[in-house]
Amino acid sequence: MKNNFGNMDTAIKAGELLMTEKPFAYVLSSKEKGFRCDNCLQKLKVLKCTGCQFVHYCGRLCQRDAWNEHKWECANLKRVAPKIIPDGARMLAKIINRLSRGDGYTYHAFYSPISFRMWKDLMSHYPDLKNDKKRMDHFTSLCVVLFEFLKDISLPNTVELMGMYGRMVINSFTILDTDMNSIGTGIYLASSIIDHSCSPNAVATFDGKTINIRAIKDMPNLDWNQIRISYIDLLKTPYERQTELLENYYFLCECDRCIDETQLKILHAAKCPNTKCDNPINIPWKENCELVRKPTIDNKDKQSKQNGVVSNEQNIDPKNPTENGDTVRDVTEIQCSTCGTKCTQKFMDVFKKAMEFTEMHLQNMKGTSVAYVDVCKFCLEKQEGVLHPLNVMHAQTLDHAFDALIQVQLWETACVYAERLIPCFRFYYGERHPLLGLLHLKYGKILLYKMDLHRALEQLKFSENILRITHGDRHPLYKDQLLPLLSQAMLES
Repeated sequence: MKNNFGNMDTAIKAGELLMTEKPFAYVLSSKEKGFRCDNCLQKLKVLKCTGCQFVHYCGRLCQRDAWNEHKWECANLKRVAPKIIPDGARMLAKIINRLSRGDGYTYHAFYSPISFRMWKDLMSHYPDLKNDKKRMDHFTSLCVVLFEFLKDISLPNTVELMGMYGRMVINSFTILDTDMNSIGTGIYLASSIIDHSCSPNAVATFDGKTINIRAIKDMPNLDWNQIRISYIDLLKTPYERQTELLENYYFLCECDRCIDETQLKILHAAKCPNTKCDNPINIPWKENCELVRKPTIDNKDKQSKQNGVVSNEQNIDPKNPTENGDTVRDVTEIQCSTCGTKCTQKFMDVFKKAMEFTEMHLQNMKGTSVAYVDVCKFCLEKQEGVLHPLNVMHAQTLDHAFDALIQVQLWETACVYAERLIPCFRFYYGERHPLLGLLHLKYGKILLYKMDLHRALEQLKFSENILRITHGDRHPLYKDQLLPLLSQAMLES
């Protein structure tokens, strides 16, 4: 683990490395088993461990490097074979082993020359955990597995074990590959000091199992109390983000971005019927559709006459129900605040059906590794001319569609969707985010393949400006993937 700043008063520039750290404990995702090395996490040709026949290594160097951590697990995995140990149980077992046999209780992870974090410093949220039925059920199932798996280690008592489990689930980082896909989970003691914001000033990226924290905004000095990363995906409504944070981390996010009226007006907005106007219009489409959680109910009865609201529920007229049970305001009340164009009943009906159709299919695709090209295209056809270009459901559909089109190599349509997706990513992720840089990189690569050299070079330069800040010039994504493409585009153009 390394902190590059000895002087805490040093001004921080965007792109500077704040911290790099090896994991206290980690586990490769079971879905990557047989495809990646369990030590370096690289996607290479791998061979099974001759002992347990469960973990894989890319060579003897990685096998030797991992042996001190793997030797106890190897015997246990061999004993319970052919049973597969769940990722959560393996992770908790590794933590128990390090705490009982190694330096787990004394290990210091420094984030400044004199400040450090230890295992005991991690929050377990024990009271919240006890009231969380879903997690308690998960904990109980893990205990059953651990009792059979760890025959050679005396398990801690239930209270202590629950504290370990709480520290694990609250402080775990999802380890990402160069394409920002999840490949594992790790506990990083020093990095766990960083709090969440939906408008972060730093970003966590990974080089194998090593986490790197980099600034994405200029700061007057390095104050760890002010460093923020995002714990979750930001391409969601504030309500969805807040719900995810409450369920997983037990706090309600009240950052400026979650209550930003400008964004709230756009999240579920319709496009103005006037084709020359790009102003968002809020049309209630679903009963009790909340866009943001508020800690206190203030000014609930105060309804802005401007387009866009905190919750669609506030715009519902209970005296005017539609045939399927939802409610809408009188059509004469809904008009563009910029150009004055009124929304017809037909326009409102089309908008509502497009939103309902999109919501259903996004829910069906949620959690799946494959998005369906035809479904995405059908959703986008229904959204055309009705949903605002920055509507969050429109953005999510474009995101699914772009990835699906790349998988089936429909390059022409992928380019069309990439152009429409870039403004969405800028709006929801910000100007300096790894996913935006990766989008420009993928788009530029497609354009280069199509020999559209001028546009390819433009997109790759956009990507370079972002990834140099978020990943640094030594990261494999930057030096091994982006720079060769950028050099090729410059030479050929």
